[in-house]
Amino acid sequence: MAALTERPRTLRALIQDSGLPRRSVEEILGCLGDDLRTGSGGTFVLRPGAVDRYRTMIHYDELRAGTTLDPLAAEIGRHSALVATMHELIASAPRPKTELDHVPATAATVVRRAVWLSTHYDLREAHLLCVGDHDLTSLAVVLLAAAASPDPARRGPAVTVVDIDEDLLEFLDRTARSRDLQLRCLYADLRFGLPPAVAGSADLAFTDPPYTPQGVSLFAARGAQSLADRERGRVLVAYGFSERMPTLGWKVQRALLDQGLVFEAIWPAFHTYEGAEAVGARADMYVCQPTSATWKHLDRPVAARGPAPTAIYTRGRQATESQSAPLAGPFVAAATGFLAISPGRGVFVGERPELDAAHAHLGTVLERGLPAAAAGAGAGWSLSAVADLSDDPGPWLTRLLLAVNADRLAVIVAADHPVLGAKNGTRQALDPLRAKWAATPEYDVAVTDGGDAGRGGDAGRLVTFAAVDPAVLDSGARLARWLLDRPHGKIGNVWRDGLIRIARQADGRALSQREALATARRAVADPDLLAVRLIDLPRHTLASTLAAAVACVDTQSGGEADGSGVRAPRRDGQAAGTW
Repeated sequence: MAALTERPRTLRALIQDSGLPRRSVEEILGCLGDDLRTGSGGTFVLRPGAVDRYRTMIHYDELRAGTTLDPLAAEIGRHSALVATMHELIASAPRPKTELDHVPATAATVVRRAVWLSTHYDLREAHLLCVGDHDLTSLAVVLLAAAASPDPARRGPAVTVVDIDEDLLEFLDRTARSRDLQLRCLYADLRFGLPPAVAGSADLAFTDPPYTPQGVSLFAARGAQSLADRERGRVLVAYGFSERMPTLGWKVQRALLDQGLVFEAIWPAFHTYEGAEAVGARADMYVCQPTSATWKHLDRPVAARGPAPTAIYTRGRQATESQSAPLAGPFVAAATGFLAISPGRGVFVGERPELDAAHAHLGTVLERGLPAAAAGAGAGWSLSAVADLSDDPGPWLTRLLLAVNADRLAVIVAADHPVLGAKNGTRQALDPLRAKWAATPEYDVAVTDGGDAGRGGDAGRLVTFAAVDPAVLDSGARLARWLLDRPHGKIGNVWRDGLIRIARQADGRALSQREALATARRAVADPDLLAVRLIDLPRHTLASTLAAAVACVDTQSGGEADGSGVRAPRRDGQAAGTW
C-alpha cells in the first residue's frame, strides 16, 4: 500500500518490492474497489483523493522510517556499471527453459550475489563452483574480480560452471572469451553425477536449484561433493517458498537437513527474480555447512545410495508430479523388431527392463559406459543396443552416442525432441560424432498410432545409427574415433595413447608418452582441458576438441612435422580431416 501511494506500479513490481506471493497481492488489490484504477503500461494507480486516507491508515511515515536498511546497498551502488553490464548480458543470454525451471534473477540480484561472496569470503585464488548458472552469476563474479584487480598478474577466483543447458554453456564460454575472463564450463546432468574433474576441487559451491525437495536436495548434494575442504567448504543455496505454503518450505528444509547440512545462516529475501511470482519473486540465501553426516551419506557407494530421482522439476516431462509409465506398445514392437534383424547380442538401456534383452540403467551407461555384464565380451561379438530417451531434455542423446560402443544403436525419442525433432536434426546430432556413428535411415521409424506411442500419449520415433568402420578413416579421424570410443577417460591420457598407436601404425616409429602428451598440449588452447573427460565437455567444446585432434595428426594438413612423427596443426587452425 505504501508503494501504491507513491507512484503507479505494475503487478510484477508490487510483487518484487513486497516479496508477497502473487495471490496475496491480487487479494489486496481486490479490496481497494473504486479507489484503484488501471494506468498506462498495465500499471495500477490509486485515486488521488484516496492517497492521504490510505497513508493515514497504514501510518505511512512510521512505516517508511522503520524500513530495514540493506547492508549491501552502498556497495552495490558503487557497482552500477556492473549492474548495467549484467542487465545487457542477461538480455542477450539464451531464453530461459521452463522445463528446467529457469526463472532469471534480476541484474541487481546477480551483482548482489557477487558482492556478497567477495565481502564474506576471501576469493583470491579460491575456486567457486556454480552448480547450474542460468542467472549468469559466474560472469558477475569474474567481472567484479576483474574490476577490483585489473592487473592480470593478480589472480582472482577460479570459477567453474556445470550445467545441463548446452546453449547456456556456449553463451558463458563465448562471453568469457570475448572479455578475456577465466571461466570453465562443463556439461553435467546432476542426476547422473558430477564431473570427476570438479569433484573435491571447490572452496565454495553456489546453486539456485529447481524449487522441489528433490531438486534442492540433489543440487546441494552435488555442491557438497565438489568441496575440497570438508571443514571450511560451504554450499550456498538460493531457495524461496510462499508464505501461503509453509509446508513446502518445511519439506525442502528437511531434505537439506537429511543431507546432513546445517544452516549456518539464512539471509531472507536475498534474491529477486523476473518471475517466480508464486513465491513473491524472492528467495532466501541458505549458507549450508556440511557435517560428518553429509560425508557419511556421500561416501557410500552409489549402489548403496540408490539412483538419484530423475523427476526433480516443477514443470515438463520430468516434473515431480509426472508418472513414469512403461513404454507404449508400438515403441516396444519397433524396438523388438530392430533387435530381431540385428545379429549378435542385444541390450536395452533404460530405467526398467522393457525388452527381452540384457538391461542397463541409463544413468549407469552415461556415467561409465555399458556394463560388461550387459554388453557381453569376447572377440567377434556383435552388439546392438536400444535406448529409451523418451524423456530426453536434449543433451542426453550426444552423451549416449559417446557412452555406447556398439555395432548398432536405436534410440527412442519423443517426436518433439529438441535435436532430432528439428529440421536436419539427425545431421546436427552427428556433426561432432561422424568418426563413430552414421545414421541408418532405412530403420528410422515414426511411431504415431493415434497419439498412443510414447509416454503419456506422445508420438515419437525410433532413430537408428550404425558404427563407422574405423578402417575407412584417415589418421586424423582415427584419433577422433579413439577419443570417441573412450569418453570416460581423461582426454590427455586417451589422446596421448591414441597418438602413440597411430604413429606406430603409420611408420612403425615408437612415440614416447612425453612427446605424445606434448603434441596434445600444443593442439589445445587450454591445457586444463586435458584433465577433463570427453563426455563432460559442452557440445561446442567437444566439437572443437575433436577438430584439434584431427588437425594434429592429419597428414594432408600441410603442417610441418614437429620431430615426433606427428604433423603439427595447420596454420589457419582448421581441421582438414573428414570425421
